[in-house]
Amino acid sequence: MNQRILFREFYSRGEAEIVRELLLANGIESYVNSDDCGSIRPELAFSLGVQLYIAEEDAPLAEKVMEKSIAEIPEEQEKED
Repeated sequence: MNQRILFREFYSRGEAEIVRELLLANGIESYVNSDDCGSIRPELAFSLGVQLYIAEEDAPLAEKVMEKSIAEIPEEQEKED
């Protein structure tokens, strides 16, 4: 069985799900883990965080996908954030 590793940690389930979908679109399986009572108490994610796990062997490709997606953000949008 493949070893799973923590890829990123987020402040909300929504952020984690966006990155999960980006990875999935590039052929990388992942899963979101959060102790927020099944999204019933999202405020718990702020203190406990939302984790995104991937297979260890997918880590190099996942990093490249993230780098590429960040590079595609227009400069004006980066300044707003």
